[in-house]
Amino acid sequence: MYAIRTSHKNSKCAVFSWMALLMGISIGSLIPIFPTFVKSIMRTDFATSLFFAFIAFMTLVGGLASTMIFSKIKRTSVLKTGFIILAITYFSLIFVTHFVGLTVMSTIKTWFELFLAISLSLFVRDFANSADLGQQEGLYYRSQNIGYFIGPLIGGFLGSRFNYESVFIIASGIMLIALMYFYHQHIVKKHPAIANRELKSGSLTDNVKNFFSNPNRVKAYLVTFSLVIWLAFRRIYIPLYVITSGYLENMTGLILALGIIPFILLEEKVGEYLDKKGIKLPVSAGFLIIAVSLILIFINPYPLLNFVILIVANVGAALIEPTQEYFLFKNLPKEEEDNLYGIYITASPIAAFTAPLIGAVALEILPFNALFLIFGIIMMAIGWFFWKKL
Repeated sequence: MYAIRTSHKNSKCAVFSWMALLMGISIGSLIPIFPTFVKSIMRTDFATSLFFAFIAFMTLVGGLASTMIFSKIKRTSVLKTGFIILAITYFSLIFVTHFVGLTVMSTIKTWFELFLAISLSLFVRDFANSADLGQQEGLYYRSQNIGYFIGPLIGGFLGSRFNYESVFIIASGIMLIALMYFYHQHIVKKHPAIANRELKSGSLTDNVKNFFSNPNRVKAYLVTFSLVIWLAFRRIYIPLYVITSGYLENMTGLILALGIIPFILLEEKVGEYLDKKGIKLPVSAGFLIIAVSLILIFINPYPLLNFVILIVANVGAALIEPTQEYFLFKNLPKEEEDNLYGIYITASPIAAFTAPLIGAVALEILPFNALFLIFGIIMMAIGWFFWKKL
């Protein structure tokens, strides 16, 4: 859910490409099976929605804490610790059978996935060229996309053919490989791209005030919040929709993997467009495409066709994705990024909290299929809002 971007014209960034590839495969392998794994413990769609809403709230706590963490702890230390903790956490999920253990492990999982994403994003940002920032942001970390393409296929296949435990073991092992690669590049080879910035502390209150004092940063925040509403819906409810339609996790993995293709094909071109024309049209059109796709799924009774529409909906997300950090970094000085980027990141957990909360309320009174209509209307309203305001 937390995108990492880099310029592949800069060979120094290749080290981050490999780390993003490994992270993408590891994290992506859990996506097809994790919602159903949670449901196996929580028992109902309603309780599963509330659980993900709570985890999103805990992610918000992690996002706010990151503004202090990155002002006091070196990025390299955060990366090493993150790889180790996630490897242990993924493996420990094998032994989780109750609500308390699930909550603890999921909170740790979400926090350190967030910290890793922030660390790599800030490393990569230091190599961005402000003169063509849109193009740089549009060069969406292709290695990460490949990881998010491969990961769901692996997770879906193993989850349907074997069991969830096999997926957790694979994800844990890949995180250990990422740790060894980072250690080799940083400690053994002393790669020049892996450099810590001077730590600059600031209070949480000051950081929040500073971030939201800039109206353009607020707009970037709202774009991210709105997009993550869709991404959270996709991550939670597509696996549940596939299962309730009578298919196995390998179908979920296939849908989520193929949904990465629009990002690979479109984001660089969108980035070039941003430098010339701005963000209004890509953002508005992107939400319109998502909205129409969800409404069509609500109307259409054929699951297989709906699976295709879910993949097409990501064309809209691919139009929106490069605009977020393009607009943010245009209005965020490098010397303030360690303190303020964590504030920006809170848009994601707030949206990830909002989406399952809406879903939980809807599922209490409406059938599952109604979620597509409700979120389709929300996406339509968001697209209209940005067309008027950007």
